[in-house]
Amino acid sequence: MTDTSTRIASPIRVSDPDLATAVHEPGGIAGLADRIRRTDADTVVLGADRFVQEQAHGPRVDPTSAALALGRALPAHRFLIAVAPTRDHPYNVARRVLSLDHVLAGRVGLLVGAHDHGAHDPAADDERSHDPAEFARVVRGLWATWPFDSIVGDRSTGVFADTDRIRPLDHDGGPGGYRVRGPLTTPSRPGGSPVLAVWDDVDLPDADLRLSAATPVLPADAAQRGPATAA
Repeated sequence: MTDTSTRIASPIRVSDPDLATAVHEPGGIAGLADRIRRTDADTVVLGADRFVQEQAHGPRVDPTSAALALGRALPAHRFLIAVAPTRDHPYNVARRVLSLDHVLAGRVGLLVGAHDHGAHDPAADDERSHDPAEFARVVRGLWATWPFDSIVGDRSTGVFADTDRIRPLDHDGGPGGYRVRGPLTTPSRPGGSPVLAVWDDVDLPDADLRLSAATPVLPADAAQRGPATAA
């Protein structure tokens, strides 16, 4: 478990159309942040529409970019970035999410689902080539390849980090799996790794959090406060 997982009690999903509108309208991010504030949510889930067949084909915004904008407008909230192995590679995702987690002071996590329904035909996939549980394990492993406390920063000796503690992952998933050596080019953060959550179609028993289509979606008018709990 990560150090922040137990503090995620009330996630709320923001739909892709809401994100797209917020990005394109003047003052849209501020307005969206205000709507989120008027709920009881402590964590904002971005990009999860791609995991729901009926919601995956509308306008979309890169959830990492949206998290950066909303993270500055909502300094007390946490964010989960939705990704699927049918569209992303674990090394790129691990580096992108960890970098954003540094920028937003440890408030960013990852939500892994099996399919991005808006990007492809899931029936055409080779499931062994896109194992979401393996994807999640590789990301988590990469986050641990460069421990934060290995950074020395000794100006007198010119030593930046204890390189003996930076280890490659050397993951070999075999035929059809991922082969990822690493390490990441970004160190872990002081408080540990980001939260790793999964959608309900991913079999990862040691995930920090499990969400589903039943996770509440930010209503069109969030003026009334109400509970937002995990599925």
